[in-house]
Amino acid sequence: MPKKNNAANVIILGAGISGLTVSYFLNKFKIKNLILEKQNKPGGLLKSFKIKKFIFDNFIHISHAKKLVVKKFFKKSAKNFLINPKPNNLYKDKWIDHSPQFHLHPLSLGERLKIIFSYLLRNRNDGYKIKNYENWLRGTYGNYFAKNFPMIYTEKYWGTKSSDMSTSWIKFRMQPINLKDLLIGAFSKIYKNTFYSSQMRYPKKGGYESFLNILKKNNSIKLNKIITKIDLEKKKIYLNDGKKLNFSKLVSTIPLPEFCSLCKNISNKILKASKKLRCTAGILISIGTKKKINMRTWFYIYDKKFKAARIYSPSKLSKYNSPKGTSSIQAEIFLDNKKNVSNKYLNYVRNNTIENLIKIGVFEKKDLKFVNIKFLKYANVICDKDYSRNRNLIFDYFKKYEVDFVGRFGRWAYLWSDDCFLLGKLTAEKIYKNSD
Repeated sequence: MPKKNNAANVIILGAGISGLTVSYFLNKFKIKNLILEKQNKPGGLLKSFKIKKFIFDNFIHISHAKKLVVKKFFKKSAKNFLINPKPNNLYKDKWIDHSPQFHLHPLSLGERLKIIFSYLLRNRNDGYKIKNYENWLRGTYGNYFAKNFPMIYTEKYWGTKSSDMSTSWIKFRMQPINLKDLLIGAFSKIYKNTFYSSQMRYPKKGGYESFLNILKKNNSIKLNKIITKIDLEKKKIYLNDGKKLNFSKLVSTIPLPEFCSLCKNISNKILKASKKLRCTAGILISIGTKKKINMRTWFYIYDKKFKAARIYSPSKLSKYNSPKGTSSIQAEIFLDNKKNVSNKYLNYVRNNTIENLIKIGVFEKKDLKFVNIKFLKYANVICDKDYSRNRNLIFDYFKKYEVDFVGRFGRWAYLWSDDCFLLGKLTAEKIYKNSD
């Protein structure tokens, strides 16, 4: 057992998975800490919610964990199902297995040939430079496939054009293809699982938030706390109720631009850089049906007229997410979070979603039990061409104050829940190591 350290006074901003994980391991190290959370309950983006005995998550969440420490911890928190993913794609009213570049046989012969020839003619000259995500897509898949599949999805999911995005986030998430696999998928129905994870995990009961069960216990959390100012020089946090809190160490999981705006006497250069950081907001259309529906666990949509980017079924992830004999569906619509969202637009995307789901045969209008719409200001960071430079500029500035930034929006990085858990654990370990 680590020695007790009462001298440390760590304040953690935000009670999502990252903040909860930091606190959990600091408690293991017997380091005094306090979480400040502006919402009325912990969980952050991983919170689940209930509508008429149906359980939904804030966006689709499935654990892709490769590290044994994450697998064990999540399993201890909530008994989980192992899922063998087999998502599909909707393109011009045709269903195509995922990833589409490996399963093109449902397309017309003419369109398949266009994709193949475009692939063969893609720019691979020595002088060809990858300057942005669009360049990478065209150079990897050829112009025709790039334009009609990932470039369309990019605008729907990331809220921006692929030419505005960097390639730093791709890693294993986008899979290149060779000519042999392209031809096999174009002219045969042989299924090849090309998804980046062969097995995924989801809680048996309670939605994805159940993976946080252990993390939410025995933590010192103050809810409904609104921060008005942070003085890093004096190491003080000011709250809207007039209270002041002292800290010896600060960990922030709140959105990076918000953190910068709260800091007293911050450099104008840094404030400007923070305002250039972009992210998406999300609209969730949560649907309950009176009977079981027949669809894959989720599918991606390559159609601009269909406003949703992705559709999934929580009741496919766990039968306990909906009452017996029913199903649940959730559609995700994304947009730049700086855009204003009117009630008129919310009604429009709601109707667009229902009409298109009926059109493609997911359910009939008479099958609807309820339709709920929810807006979330923060969905994902936009990895545009300038985000790394602006983010690193900010981090360099705060090094002198020894602030630790964790989580998707705290680090301003495309992190999954597994990544957030590991980063939170590492941050707590670093604080413990430096606390002597």
